[in-house]
Amino acid sequence: MSATEPDILVVGGGPSGSIAAFDLAQKGYDVLLIDRVRHPRQTVGESLLPSIWRYLDHMGVSDAIERDGYVKKAGGVVCWGETISEISFRDFAYDRPGLHVERDTFDLLLLNAARGAGVKVREGVRAERFVEPADGGRGEVVLVEEDGVRSSVFPRVLVDASGQAGFLARLRDWRRLDPDFRFVSLWGYFAGSRYVGAGGVVRAFEEIASHPPMTFVSKLEGWGWSWHIPMRRLTSVGVNVPVELYREAVARHRSVEDYFLATCADTCYLRDLLSGATLANGEVRAIRDYSYATERIAGPGFFIVGDAAAFVDPIFSLGVVLAAYSGRLAAWAIDRTLRSPSQAERNRDLYARQMRGRYQLARAMALPSDKAEATADARTWFDFFSDSEKDLMWSAASMTTRSANVVRAADSEAVMTLKRQDLHALHFL
Repeated sequence: MSATEPDILVVGGGPSGSIAAFDLAQKGYDVLLIDRVRHPRQTVGESLLPSIWRYLDHMGVSDAIERDGYVKKAGGVVCWGETISEISFRDFAYDRPGLHVERDTFDLLLLNAARGAGVKVREGVRAERFVEPADGGRGEVVLVEEDGVRSSVFPRVLVDASGQAGFLARLRDWRRLDPDFRFVSLWGYFAGSRYVGAGGVVRAFEEIASHPPMTFVSKLEGWGWSWHIPMRRLTSVGVNVPVELYREAVARHRSVEDYFLATCADTCYLRDLLSGATLANGEVRAIRDYSYATERIAGPGFFIVGDAAAFVDPIFSLGVVLAAYSGRLAAWAIDRTLRSPSQAERNRDLYARQMRGRYQLARAMALPSDKAEATADARTWFDFFSDSEKDLMWSAASMTTRSANVVRAADSEAVMTLKRQDLHALHFL
């Protein structure tokens, strides 16, 4: 491979970038992947649905996941107003668990799998400029090293997997914030937290290996919510609050950290789980307006994948699975395009329609029932799921009173029978 003329340049070494790079290298292409930071690096998004195993199996990393001892997630418990509900994955024909992972080591595992497939990886390098190819030739991407040295590479195709940084979206002014998801998200990691297991039983952190945890979600003021995700050593805890409420509330506290801890302490059941726990390093992280879409996610010489393309509210843990799917789909479309350039526009359109449909359905699931309507693309995506996966989506959405949008997406007036268990109380031991 020429150092300056790879077949494919992937910008970003998260799940979508690693999976796209892995697939394209396996298909015989010369692939260069760059990342502006060095792995392992910390990021949020620790809760993974059982669907992730199909991608882990595909990349050959499932045995390593098992050996590393990531926490196995049995399902979810949601406290939404006066209703407490539980979903267990085994009730939906899943024979493997979800996962709670530390994203620094998990993402590195996927990146190393891409390396093993022949992908060249350069870290500490960011993309600064992109010139689209003309007449099916090569584009140009200007790279900047950590020491400021600039150079150019000339790929046949650019895969933008730059996550929330959104390399192409920001460069071309294609990113559009979602007006219905004007939220602030705050999160931190706690040591010594208890957790919720099956049946709503609260257990000591040391019991995780023998009693798999549930992701625990609580409703906050307005239609905000909190998460509680126990991992191997620490527990990820976060709150998502509408911007207007956040501005009013944080002004009444000495700092963002005080507001975060006070919100956790004021949240029913969450405060009990965190009783006696300590905030690791006293550190609270924040991001606002995290929901957005990108106007163009495919064009001559480029595909945008994962969080660089769009991101919706993470309440149903769809993010990493959607990112993984986008990476595989983009690799498929790129391969078809390079083998048959006359089909380039058709392949780009197929990729864009499939991804927009998936994000639209994820958005519909997360919005209150009176705030969204399912589109034709969302209904098309819904048809790709098995009945058990559809049941899981319906049930999960209903736990937060948001099922009407999913029913609309299915274009069905049938009344759903929920596979969930209503719990009268959580038992703190």
